[in-house]
Amino acid sequence: METLSFNLLFNFLMVIIFSFLTGLELREYLFAKKHIPFSMGTTRTFTFIGILGYVLDSISLNSFLVGMVVLSLFLLIFYIKKIEENQRGVLQILIALITYSYGAISDQSIFYIPLIYVSVVFILASKQQINTLLHKMDNGEMITFSKFLILSVIILPILPKENVIPYVSISPFKIWIAVVVVGGISYFSYILQKYFLASAGIIVTGILGGIYSSTATTVVLAKKQIDSIVEGSIVIATGVMYLRLLVLIAIFNLTLAKMLITPFIALFLISGAIFLFLKERGTDTKTSFDSNPLELEVAFIFAGLFIVMAGITQFVTLNFGNMGLQVLSAIVGFTDIDPFILSLVQGKYSVSNEALVQAILVAVASNNILKAIYAGMFSQWKMKKAVASLFLLAIFTLGAVLIF
Repeated sequence: METLSFNLLFNFLMVIIFSFLTGLELREYLFAKKHIPFSMGTTRTFTFIGILGYVLDSISLNSFLVGMVVLSLFLLIFYIKKIEENQRGVLQILIALITYSYGAISDQSIFYIPLIYVSVVFILASKQQINTLLHKMDNGEMITFSKFLILSVIILPILPKENVIPYVSISPFKIWIAVVVVGGISYFSYILQKYFLASAGIIVTGILGGIYSSTATTVVLAKKQIDSIVEGSIVIATGVMYLRLLVLIAIFNLTLAKMLITPFIALFLISGAIFLFLKERGTDTKTSFDSNPLELEVAFIFAGLFIVMAGITQFVTLNFGNMGLQVLSAIVGFTDIDPFILSLVQGKYSVSNEALVQAILVAVASNNILKAIYAGMFSQWKMKKAVASLFLLAIFTLGAVLIF
């Protein structure tokens, strides 16, 4: 009984506090305008809206829904008055409805209301940046992003959560989650580099490129004029790749991530040390990427590769065991390693976790060798320090296999 009373009191206080803060944030947003728009109230009004939602939700779901209908009617009257004042924005109305919903979600999780509040604050505070970004983005990228959101939001929930693909021990639901996560991380890096840090130099390109694709970054930078800082940026792209892979693995398999955290952090630090050594001997310049990682063709190719890699891995582990898996990892490293690694961390194979960790390290080492070859070929073998550094990282990565 005491626990129930405490939870009710805690939820009620959460609703009051965040309803008040939401109204306060809206007040700051409205008064920051040159011409203050027609307003329905802010701090006190929104606090009462939050309390109303909480009280009615505590009575019953029907009471809450009736309250929402009544509130919507009042908001409709408010909007009509706004139109009469030649103001058509619905921002205040949307935030009022969000605030009303605080009561209904207060007993779901203690994180929901703060998360929604932070989202509201971020959107209100970032109006200028959001508008600038939308004006800069071309129609093709906006359409691609919209299609990707539709595929993620609509297709993902209806995909089977059971293993229905022959010889693949991963459900279509998990496969598409991997596509969404990898595509989302890569797209964030791409947008950050292209629209927010477009004037930044090669160092930033190397760091963000490690999030986007360290292999693509190596190819792009290897074509630049020979300079120590360019070579250092190639190395740091691979260093960031270790952190990126660690995050991806942790999302899908925390056990394997814990086993890899020490070698991956160590390899990142080694990459950083090499980068700092080369950075002092070069001159930073500007460069960028042109391809959008959220192109639907790329997403479907990734999903196809994921299924193929999962099927091949299942076959190899069943018939050839650990040794076969290590050989496969070395071969796969000369292609795109993301689908392979994510199939390893999500699938159910007849090998130990240690064998899976070894396979991941071998694939990464092999991929570093590929990047060393790319760096040499595209620079006509003039970027000797970058080539040597990538080979060195490959050797250190293979050395980490001995730990397991």
